Amino acid sequence: MDYGALDESTREHAMKKGETELSDRHKLALELADHIMAYHGQLPDELYNRLTEHFTEKEIIALFFQIGSKNGANWFIIAMGIENN
Repeated sequence: MDYGALDESTREHAMKKGETELSDRHKLALELADHIMAYHGQLPDELYNRLTEHFTEKEIIALFFQIGSKNGANWFIIAMGIENN
């Protein structure tokens, strides 16, 4: 099932240009990721309610899984001193 994947280059391009190339779903997913990272997983009801307006329950679970997985992998990379070459 295609949920309108947003690859990293598309995000970087849109963020650099400051344009509104991203869909509302993409913007909300990025807001979720930023919020989870900034507040260590604490999610206000208001943000969750907005998620339910744009995503199914399965999609929300997938978003949380992806955000958590990438966050955990990043912590491991930092802890191990692994560099991108």
